[in-house]
Amino acid sequence: PVPVPKDENRRPPRKKTRPTLSQEKRMPDRLPPAAATTAPPSTDAPPAPTQAAPVAGSSSAHAAHDPLTWQGALLAQLEKCKRYPPAAMDSQHEGTPTVTFSMDRGGHVLSVRLASSSGHPLLDQEAMALPRRAQPLPIPPDSVPGDPITLTVPVEFHLNQD
Repeated sequence: PVPVPKDENRRPPRKKTRPTLSQEKRMPDRLPPAAATTAPPSTDAPPAPTQAAPVAGSSSAHAAHDPLTWQGALLAQLEKCKRYPPAAMDSQHEGTPTVTFSMDRGGHVLSVRLASSSGHPLLDQEAMALPRRAQPLPIPPDSVPGDPITLTVPVEFHLNQD
């Protein structure tokens, strides 16, 4: 006969549960407060004589109402879609062509032209193709005037030399 193990050594199978994120409660430090601070004393800045104007050609996400946020989103979209031409990379070409493009209020590019050359035709061609590839661009807030909106943007191509 084959010996059967006793039931007391067996554990019942555990139910599988999904892992959950738990938040640990942080205990406050039990150290006494510092006797003195090392930060310089704060001073009140005088009010600005005029309010800063929004930058024309700013980019932002669809829901953004701040022209600076819109400008940042537009530039981020362009940067995300930028491609370094392989032949220019192999030849170690670097430069910053500048493109001027017009877009409608829906984020669609209407026209693109080269405002200034990088000195390398491959980089210039990529810079001119970039706005159309990045469509639709972030929709400008109402505070950005114009329909169409015309923007001039530098497109940087630099190789990382470590």
